[in-house]
Amino acid sequence: MSQPDKVLDLAAGRDHSLVLRSQAGLLGWGGDGTGRLPLPAGVCSASDSENSMVLISHQPLRQITAGAGSSLALDTQGKAYVWGANRAGLGGQQGSITESTPRLLHGLPAIEHISGSEFFALALSKEGQLFHWGLLPGGAQTQNIAPASVQQAPACLTCSAGGSHALAIDRQHTIWAWGSNTAGQLGLGHLKDQASPIRLPVLKRMKAVAAGSSHSLALDTNGSVWAWGSNQHGQLGHSAPSYSPEALKVKLPEAITQIAAGQHVSYALSRSGNVYAWGWNASGQLGQGNQNALTGIQSIASLRRITQLAAGHRHVLASDGARVWAWGDNRREQLGIAIPSMASPILLNETQAL
Repeated sequence: MSQPDKVLDLAAGRDHSLVLRSQAGLLGWGGDGTGRLPLPAGVCSASDSENSMVLISHQPLRQITAGAGSSLALDTQGKAYVWGANRAGLGGQQGSITESTPRLLHGLPAIEHISGSEFFALALSKEGQLFHWGLLPGGAQTQNIAPASVQQAPACLTCSAGGSHALAIDRQHTIWAWGSNTAGQLGLGHLKDQASPIRLPVLKRMKAVAAGSSHSLALDTNGSVWAWGSNQHGQLGHSAPSYSPEALKVKLPEAITQIAAGQHVSYALSRSGNVYAWGWNASGQLGQGNQNALTGIQSIASLRRITQLAAGHRHVLASDGARVWAWGDNRREQLGIAIPSMASPILLNETQAL
């Protein structure tokens, strides 16, 4: 009897989506960074199933991440691969990557976790060392062509790359932040940029972070969610203020196990498998069947027993371990269907839609 084709990981970029499956491998659709063979200029196809699989190595993959036209994957040996557009040096070496040919990232030890954004990428080694490349966050906004160690960073457990800021959790379960701080997204109580990682003194016993375009989320070991930074669209889960340089507790109805941050929007997945969303809804990102400006925490009633979430700029992916749903912006067919947007989760038939 054949083994079930399980969903191992999800990744949502600016305008493309990736799904890593145990049997089908790595699938992608939408804009650049999917790994499909190059299409004519201006053409985005979600129906070319023959070109949807990305073959990277003989080693099984275990993690994927997506940015703005680029993607990263990590195999079980800790080797990292990159493909797509090479904006800001995201290929780790200028001119080294192409749209459909994944390349091994050189200059890195065995990697435990990767995180990519529009302008830069982070990698965490199995020893807890942080590396970065691309247009690095911080006051200088320097472009780093090859992966380099993040100076003054402690040994870490996880990390997250945002629009122009970065977050990490050290082995004492405290948060470190650096980069742009124009909306207080570093959580330091002020709006000054920070070129090097600095520890947030207040939040303790943290286990996950998610960096959005200009706001930040954190999850503690009790299942509580904290948010700070820009709040112009209610992405902090509070009606006021317009921004907060200090962490605010998000009032959610149950304990949370996963968090995700997009462009001005936030998501949380509960232990029971319920999905909650708050913030910007211009493309239906809140999954409520409309594109109205909504305040407060929204429960996505049509989704139950979800186990994985991935937030892109303006679209979202969710899975129960076997099936995948998508909703939000679809101008580049990142939802696998041919309509501008979808304000309610739609179940993907990947074998046809990709």
